[in-house]
Formats: sequence, structure tokens, C-alpha cells
Amino acid sequence: MSVVMNTRPNSACNVSYNAFGTYTTSAIPIDTERYIALTENEMAEINEEEVGKYSVFEVANWFLKKEPMTHLKVQKLCYYAQAWTYALKGYRLEDTDFQAWVHGPVSPALWERFKAFGYDTIKIKGEIKFSFETGDIKLLEDVWDTYGENTGSALEALTHRELPWIEARRGYETDERCTVVISPKTMAAYYKSIYSCD
Repeated sequence: MSVVMNTRPNSACNVSYNAFGTYTTSAIPIDTERYIALTENEMAEINEEEVGKYSVFEVANWFLKKEPMTHLKVQKLCYYAQAWTYALKGYRLEDTDFQAWVHGPVSPALWERFKAFGYDTIKIKGEIKFSFETGDIKLLEDVWDTYGENTGSALEALTHRELPWIEARRGYETDERCTVVISPKTMAAYYKSIYSCD
């Protein structure tokens, strides 16, 4: 694998380290380019026909119990939960695919569930019991610690600079409708390539 990265951070950038050994920021860096060439040996053995351990709605509810948020933000958090599970655990966390829509990765099933909210904040009430195993809760917590402080728009901008979404949208115009499924193997390989542990 070869990686070339050019970053000129926004001067208002606040950086904090997280469980992935990478960083979160309140201002997404500008002028960032990242090129990654992956060999076949670096592609994870992901079974793309797996159903998924949990419902995408259960994962969305877990994030929404953390705080009220927009549909855009919950979509991106569910995407990152799926992507990092592929990269670090090698299996499908959620029973959904993510497509390379104009505003970043989107689960069509989740979009159908929350489309009525538009740009409004989604709030969740009441007691919810979750069926997650301990290791999966740890991963969800890590995703929350890594991405949770960002807005939906900041997470959209982040996904637009990452290989899985870019690859799936190859050949499409910036504002053109696209329903291409983001490759689980590309997700696994890409996020594994940027993973850095302590």
C-alpha cells in the first residue's frame, strides 16, 4: 500500500485524540488529498452476502440515545459503525447497504424511516433495550468518541474525501443521483489502512 497525503488544516481546527489513535476536529481540514493504492492481499475477506448482526434501526437508535441529531448525522454515524466493523472485526454489523448518494453514504432503509424529519433534529424518547454484544458496544462507543462531536455536514465533508465513497461515485457528476453500493471490501481495506492504535 502506498499513501500520499497533503493537508493544510483550517486555522480554527481543534484536535483531540480518540480510541482509534486518529483525531477528531471541530473544523474539517481544507485542501486535503489522500491517494491509496491497495493490493489484493490487503483486501479483507468480507462476505458481502451477510445479513448483518443487527438492524440498522437499532444502531441508529443507539446513537440517537446519545443525543438528538439530524438525519444526516445519524446516517453518517451508522455508516462509520459499519465501515469500522468491516475494518477491525471483518463482519457486517448492520442489515443494510450504504449507497454513494450526493450527500455522502446513505442507507436507503434508514432514509425511508427518517425522511419525514427533513433537516430537523430527531429526538428519541422512552426506554429502549439493545441487544448488542459487549465488543460491538465498545466499537459503537469508539465511533461515537471519534465522530460524535462533528455536525452532519462535517461528517458529509469527511466522507467525500475518503476512498469508499469516491470510488462508488466514479463517473457521476457532483449533484447526480447515484445508487451504487459502497463496496464493503473497499470500506474494510480503506479504514484498516488509516487505522492507528496506541
